[in-house]
Amino acid sequence: MGRVGWAVAALLGTGGARAQAPAPPTYALSWVRAEGAEECPSGRVVMAEIERRLGRRVFDVTADRAFEVELTRFGPTHRSDVFVRDAAGQAVGHRTLQSDEPGCTALVNATALAIALVIDPDAAAREPAPASSAAAFAPPAPPPQAAAPTPAAVPPPVAPASPPSAAPALGGRSSLADHPPAPSDLAELGLRAELSAGLVPAASPGVELSFKVRPAARWGFLLSAAYSASQPARAGIGALDVSLTRAAGLVTYRAWSSDRFRLALGAGPALGALHVAVRQPAPVTDPGDFVLVALQADASLHVGVTRALSIELGGSCFVPLWRRELLVRGQAEPVWQEPSVAGRGFFGVGMMLP
Repeated sequence: MGRVGWAVAALLGTGGARAQAPAPPTYALSWVRAEGAEECPSGRVVMAEIERRLGRRVFDVTADRAFEVELTRFGPTHRSDVFVRDAAGQAVGHRTLQSDEPGCTALVNATALAIALVIDPDAAAREPAPASSAAAFAPPAPPPQAAAPTPAAVPPPVAPASPPSAAPALGGRSSLADHPPAPSDLAELGLRAELSAGLVPAASPGVELSFKVRPAARWGFLLSAAYSASQPARAGIGALDVSLTRAAGLVTYRAWSSDRFRLALGAGPALGALHVAVRQPAPVTDPGDFVLVALQADASLHVGVTRALSIELGGSCFVPLWRRELLVRGQAEPVWQEPSVAGRGFFGVGMMLP
């Protein structure tokens, strides 16, 4: 009885130690297939694949921590944006993966492996459980009821295996936070040469510096500052030189894209100042600078030269919210009045920021 008592006590002690061990962390998963990526597998397929790689249940819709994945497609390129969020909802990691292979399989495999490596950095060194067609298209079955431990239930040690074939696509690293987004996902600086009509009295060359950021797959923002060179205006006894400095803030939308080309649209307000210089002795009624307030709409075609460099060709139209008249004393006819619609064409170079 003494030996049996010691054996029972040892078994109970081991069970108590196991009960006190912290449970493995769980995560929620948000899996979004954006326009163009509808043919990609569903979120439950990816959850099953990740849990197969890790050999345990991982996902729980009530978990505080979460992965958010958005799948998009631009021409032949599939892309996934993966965010890791903590219990407070703050993003603690971000990785962008993309694949030019036909279909969505290669990208989904790389995305599943990237998520598995965040959960367990040693996942790539273990042999995953055999895949089955049923597991690939159905949610994982609930775990069986725990049975009393027996010597036969202890699994044999698993020898390390070579990483899955998708591992090279991840660069051999194990944390999403270690991988910054691709350059096109952060920001772009652009320099444009333009020719405008209607912004100042005559066709005028100009230059614009722009800054673009695209936090979502298709939507982004553009901030720009531009200068249109001075042009003369003459009517009756008045003669003026008018130049323009302006700034714009646009919301942009990527309407179409392929591996090298993309069409972007934008709209928003433009604010500026018309700089008026008097050439004739008769002064303008209100000399100085005049405020320009207009609505601006853009359309531009971007052509990728390298991964970090692109050229663009496009145009804009401007609709002033009120049309400014430049007058001189003693003359009812304005020397120049803003047209109801102005426009410009531009050619530029863009550089992606790391």
